[in-house]
Amino acid sequence: LASQTKRVFIIWTVPWLLLVVFFGILFYARVLSFHNSARLSLYSISIWLNACVLIYFVRMRSIKQKGGYTKIGDTDKERMAINQDPDSQSEEQLKVYHDCLAIWMICYCMTNFMWEVPWVTCSRFVFKNMTTTEDVIGQTDYMRENPLHMYLWMLSSFGAIDLRTVNHDPTFFSLELYSFVNIFVTFYFFYLNSKRSVKRYLIPVLACGEPVASTLIFCFAEVFAGYKDMAGGVADTLLA
Repeated sequence: LASQTKRVFIIWTVPWLLLVVFFGILFYARVLSFHNSARLSLYSISIWLNACVLIYFVRMRSIKQKGGYTKIGDTDKERMAINQDPDSQSEEQLKVYHDCLAIWMICYCMTNFMWEVPWVTCSRFVFKNMTTTEDVIGQTDYMRENPLHMYLWMLSSFGAIDLRTVNHDPTFFSLELYSFVNIFVTFYFFYLNSKRSVKRYLIPVLACGEPVASTLIFCFAEVFAGYKDMAGGVADTLLA
């Protein structure tokens, strides 16, 4: 990753993650309800996930503003002129696309680590006799009893908009198992990338069908079920 990409990603990521922690603190302090704190956290994460789009525009703008000169590589001292050489221009654009792809994979791998993997691992034991929003809200006293109990707030936060995460929906659970595969794929991509292997781009090509297929299954499974597990309004349903 280019140094500028790393810098922009860190600057973009830290405030959003701190904001999620802040919403959790407000919930624990009884300032926000479970529903509002969870929704605000989920909307924050959904915005943060678009980091690759931000990286694209920042890098492209940087190239144009510097009159064809851009920082590449691991240090700011590495520069090259690209406006006089079409091949260099194409190479520089490919570097931007590479960074966007890498950031996209990192973002989703981070969400896998922070939510999907803990949820898949623990949901069968944590969510017992919980099928409605009221059942989830009924656990708020337990969540606020001890800071360590906030793990339940994190695991059940998605239940504020999609009850499939708490009522043991088999389709939802089966698709979330892919999070383990996604983590492996991401690490393998960066392993090949460290070796500068040309095969590294086969990883996203071969794996790109899964997010599309999973999204379609997630969506239409609930559409055909009459949105019975959608706990929120239109905006929440679109987010889910």
